[in-house]
Order: sequence, then C-alpha cells, then structure tokens
Amino acid sequence: MNYRLKDLQERVNKLIEQQGENAECAAWIYTKEDCHLKDKDGEIDYDNVVEDPEVIERIFDEVGNIDHIYAVIQDCVDEVTEEQLMLQQQELAEV
Repeated sequence: MNYRLKDLQERVNKLIEQQGENAECAAWIYTKEDCHLKDKDGEIDYDNVVEDPEVIERIFDEVGNIDHIYAVIQDCVDEVTEEQLMLQQQELAEV
C-alpha cells in the first residue's frame, strides 16, 4: 500500500472526518529522501538519494506490496492491545 502525498492527505482528511482530529494513530511515512544509495565503499551515503521519479515509483510500489510489513505491524498492534487491556483490567481490580 503506497500513496502519493496528495492521496495520503485525502485519506487522512477522511479519517479525521470519521474519527475526529484528536484520534490516536500510528504512521510510518517514507519518501524519496529515505532511498539512499551506497558509496564506492558500499556504505550508505545519506546525502545521495534516488532522484529518478520512475525508479522511486517502482521502489514504493514494490515495498507497498510486501505483505510481511503489514502482518508484522498488525501483530504488534494486536499484542500491545492485549497487553494494555490486561494492564487496564489489573489497574481497575486494584482500585
């Protein structure tokens, strides 16, 4: 799942309408500024980013189709949700 920034803005605006502007969320945004090339020694050169729009589109299309990323994030959300609910129940029981 990848978007252009304008598309992402529209999606966020719809979420704000549905859930309110103070709704909690988590997000990870990567742009071409995160697509670094390696230098001649094989080290990441953080000043050297991919500039070709076609290559950038292909990079994020491929990354956006890696299901493993979404599975890991959902597993983390599920795990933390369960932990926090258990903590809340313990806190309520102690009161």
